[in-house]
Amino acid sequence: MSESARPRGVTAKLVLLLRELAAGREPAGVSHLARSTGLPKTTVHRLLADLESNGIVHRDQGRYQLASRPHWANPGPQRDVTLRKVVKPYLLELYARTGHVVTLATACGDMARFLDVLYPHRFTEILLRTTAAVPLHCTATGKAMLAFDPATAEQYLRKHHLTRLTRHSIGTRQALDAALVETRLRGVAIDHQEHVAGFWGVAAPLVDTSGRAVGAIGLAGPVRGFRPGEHVAQLRTVAKAASDAHNRRSPQTVPDGGTAPFQDPEHCTASPPGVPKPP
Repeated sequence: MSESARPRGVTAKLVLLLRELAAGREPAGVSHLARSTGLPKTTVHRLLADLESNGIVHRDQGRYQLASRPHWANPGPQRDVTLRKVVKPYLLELYARTGHVVTLATACGDMARFLDVLYPHRFTEILLRTTAAVPLHCTATGKAMLAFDPATAEQYLRKHHLTRLTRHSIGTRQALDAALVETRLRGVAIDHQEHVAGFWGVAAPLVDTSGRAVGAIGLAGPVRGFRPGEHVAQLRTVAKAASDAHNRRSPQTVPDGGTAPFQDPEHCTASPPGVPKPP
């Protein structure tokens, strides 16, 4: 590409990169995309990082491709607002009991979108480096939702390219299928450093009256000091109580607005019905 034809504005560069990604049949690396677009490698890398953080592209072993369905293609519907408001007290109670990272997520396309995250001060920097939406198979909350939504799981296993976020992430459909079977048997999903290296997670589904997952509650913590197995019974109890509370309400009973995600609570004393206070 000649110097005069090279795009100068950020928008023009972004459009050029997106067109190249859309035209490619296979994932492409930074060097290939820089050659094909004529953009500097540093520019391509920066733009790809922004696109990935917004769920527009997937990265797998240093290669990029457009997401099959960007998470913003389905903006937060009213049911997500209702779910977050109804479940919020249960998240606060779980955080008060454990002191670990507590998450609430729903499925949006092929992504797990975090509606709320509670965490202690010491994890702020780590969480600032994560995104609000990640591939379903790379998180405990995502696997919990897939395991208890057979139709979505079948489609995901058949169509989705399994991007790895860490070297521990599931990379084959056979491995994901086995993980979902284990999740259904256990009632919770485990994240073995698949979302963030150095962090484990465990999640239980929030289900509707038919038993289909409408979301998931998760707990996470560093490999040193967090033992997922110790929280299984408590997490299932909280998820069951939160599911029952959500199923008793309709979207119209909660006004629009929602609570802000990514809270850093100092005092969490709320005790939702159905969950006894800790001794």
